[in-house]
Amino acid sequence: MPGTDSPKLEHASSEFAVKPSVDLACQFLREQAAAIGRLADMIDDSFARAVRLVLDSRDQMVITGIGKSGLIARKAAATLASTGTPAIFMHPVEGVHGDLGAVGPGSILLALSKSGQTEELVKFVSHFRRIGGKVIAVCEGGKSPLAELADETLMIPSLPESGPLGLAPTTSTQLMLALCDALAMALLEERGFGESDFARYHPDGSLGRKLLLRASDLMHGGNELPSVKESATFNDLLLVMTSRHLGMTCVVRDDGTLRGVFTDGDLRRLLTRVETPGRLSAGEAWRQSRRDPGEPPKCSTIQPQTLAVDCLRFMRESEITVLVVSEDGIVPMGIVRLQDIVRAGVG
Repeated sequence: MPGTDSPKLEHASSEFAVKPSVDLACQFLREQAAAIGRLADMIDDSFARAVRLVLDSRDQMVITGIGKSGLIARKAAATLASTGTPAIFMHPVEGVHGDLGAVGPGSILLALSKSGQTEELVKFVSHFRRIGGKVIAVCEGGKSPLAELADETLMIPSLPESGPLGLAPTTSTQLMLALCDALAMALLEERGFGESDFARYHPDGSLGRKLLLRASDLMHGGNELPSVKESATFNDLLLVMTSRHLGMTCVVRDDGTLRGVFTDGDLRRLLTRVETPGRLSAGEAWRQSRRDPGEPPKCSTIQPQTLAVDCLRFMRESEITVLVVSEDGIVPMGIVRLQDIVRAGVG
């Protein structure tokens, strides 16, 4: 029939059209990789001196650029600030209209420009030098106005922009980005910036939660802590479990020291073993619900400063879902459940 083959023809045509796009993407990425390789070959002592300038500075670092270089500068400032080097982005035009007030005599300026000749940027750098400290330039032109104003110049190779037209900033911005990231990583290493430091600046990130959240941050304590004396009745035990909505309760001695925990799973186990559990005390119910009544009772406690990630590891290794939080391992002050840790984004 006339219309039967047209969908197949359209599909084949689209497949044929995709291949040149894939070839273009692969070629583009190979050119970018080769450009970064060229950049790596150009790294010399000027890079080490630039790192030392930043480390010796007394004030925050200022990153600047215009256009696409300005966008890379914003990203560089964010990366530096999150890895231990105080840094802000400052637009050159805004800078000469008041924002230079944030600059101190010990500030370091990192200025990004492909050509090193952008008029607004060069003007801003000139004013910065009168107020601030040293200037580090990132550009292609070693004899450009920007390079002449700089104390150190980090050169990027002069290469054509990648892409069919060779006009849009692609290779040059990629090189700036890679060089700024390399600078941030070198400073990170020199400062001894570690995982705990990174977590402090990213408290809501996955790593931050793993390295900062502790049992005391997640525990149910105070009036939320389910607790019943072993001399209480079975009905009292059920009432405490139900009212706290945590699926368990601590069973304590008359002096408040921990005897064990009684969970929903223990309740189900008890009901299969005892015909009239209502006649039991809370302590008797706890004892008869043990998986192995003849085995010495165990109850896992952790200290409040224990990291949540360590609580999670212990729970998984011990195949349990709740831990009792206690300063001395004797008197309960709270409980942490597996679901609390997972909900916090640590799991």
